[in-house]
Order: sequence, then structure tokens, then C-alpha cells
Amino acid sequence: MPFRPARRALLASPLLAAPALAQPGFPDRPLRMVVGFPPGGLTDIVARATAEGMSAALGQPVVVENRPGAAGNLATEQVARAAPDGLTLLMAYCGQVTINPFTYGNMAVDPLRDLVGITRAVRTSIALVVHPDFPARDFQGFLAELRRQPGRVNYATAGSGSLLHVVAELLQRRTGTQMTSVHFRGSAAAIPEVLAGRVPVIVDPVPTIAPHVQAGRLRALMVAAEARAPQLPDVPTATEVGLADFAFDNWFGLLAPAATPAARIERLNEAATAALRQPALVERLAGQGIQTAPTTPAEVQRLFASEARIFAEVIRAANIRAD
Repeated sequence: MPFRPARRALLASPLLAAPALAQPGFPDRPLRMVVGFPPGGLTDIVARATAEGMSAALGQPVVVENRPGAAGNLATEQVARAAPDGLTLLMAYCGQVTINPFTYGNMAVDPLRDLVGITRAVRTSIALVVHPDFPARDFQGFLAELRRQPGRVNYATAGSGSLLHVVAELLQRRTGTQMTSVHFRGSAAAIPEVLAGRVPVIVDPVPTIAPHVQAGRLRALMVAAEARAPQLPDVPTATEVGLADFAFDNWFGLLAPAATPAARIERLNEAATAALRQPALVERLAGQGIQTAPTTPAEVQRLFASEARIFAEVIRAANIRAD
């Protein structure tokens, strides 16, 4: 029988209980930080940068372990089933928790129930981008073109059920427009098709597409964020083009098994926050278009819950399934 995620579980998190006391002696052994993607990718880069700083703050090694497969689900399951002692952590791209439970019908665990957030680590903005030959010069012109030929404009995605696919589908529903999705295995495969004009539209993270926009090879029409992206300062936000409440980052969070004691979650949050606020790390990631953005455990819990509700609705309505 297909797994049905319990979306209200975040509201019952132990993190919402009374503040816990400190636990002297934790950690007294090395920690593992599991990553659901191969070395060298953005999740891996964020994990290794965070783990290095956390090792210094905790006085114990934090070893990154790559467990790629099933869009991060193998790593999610491994950590969800680990002992809840605060020694096994998951660095996850947000879609592993807010999208995968609704696009995969056979997940063995419910990340919304079986994991608990420690902090958001970093975020990058997402932009709507077109090939220069596309006949629209701005966002309103883009909508007019889609309405002129509904369903006939193709857009590229990083894979069916990816964050970028879901955000693009949500954009169409919010604006009453219709495009046709063309799925690729990641942005690296999709971008060349957009650059060649064979698929004229893509919704993609700013760090990936900014160099092409700056060089005039692509045109950015809107950033789905509350503030303009530093790499694309001339590109308006969703609010500025008349699309309210449309701020969705490509973000990464640190999680642990759900039954991990609240005191240990707080200790891990302190260490991760200290690591993510190190000026050298902030500067290094900013150079790649990545913004460090640590939160409290309660804040990241609310973010998981909010986005899961929004994405679950559009996934069901559009019948989006993972590859």
C-alpha cells in the first residue's frame, strides 16, 4: 500500500516542548553527516563546509558520508532510522522533505514525521529565465505570450518532481497560464538546451544561470524571492512584477532523527549556527551565489511545514510524479 505522509507531524515536534537543559559531555564521539547526492554537488559542498565548522565548535569530527540515490531518499531513510542520539545527521536539499513524500509512492519513512529540523543552512534564489530569442522582454510580456499560445511553450526542468519543476507548475497555476514541461536529469543537462533555444524557458537557481544572464546568453525576467538577487540586481522580484507571496528558495537544511533529545538539537543548532556565521565561510559561499541563512530549530520546522503544505497541493493537482 503506498505510503501516505502525515503532514501534521511537524506540528507535534518535540522541539515545540519546553526548552531543554544543556547536556554536558555531548558529543563524546564523532558525528556523521549524511548527504543524499554524490560528492561535488551543491548539497555536498554545503555539508562539507558546515561540517568543518561544526567540528571545531563541537570538539569532535563531523564526517560527511555520501549516500546517493532516489533523489536523496536513501539518505533520508538512513538517517530517519538511525539511533536518535544526535550523532547521525542529514544535510538535505529542501525537496527531500517538502516534495519527495508526495511524488514518491513507496517511501519507507515519512521525513515530515521521522526527522526533526536543526537549522536551515543556506539558500539560493530561483529565477525565471528565457532564451534571448523568446518574444517577451519582461514578465508581463512573458505571461501575454503564454496566454497567446497556451500549452505550446516548452520549459525545461531538472527532473520530474524536482523543486524547480514544482515551482514552475505553481507559477502557472498562480498566473492562469500553461506550458509544457521537458524533463532533464538535472540543471546541468537542461541548461545547454535552453542556451541553444531548443527549450526556451527554465526556472533555475540564480548561481547556475547568473553567468549566462550576465553574458547576454539568457534573459532573466523575475526572481522568486523577497529581495533582489545580488548577482542579478536589475531583475525584479515576484512581488515587483505583481506576483504576491511567491518566494521560494532552493535551500538546504540540517536534520536529525525525530526522537533526538531537544537539548542535543539545541547544541547542534548552536554549533551549526556558529559554523555558518564564520566570515570566511560566508564570503566563500557568497562568491558562489550561496547565502548562509541559519535559523532556530522551530523556525526551520515551520518552514518545512509551510512549504510541504503548498507543494503537496500543487503536486496533487498537477499529478506530478518523480522519475
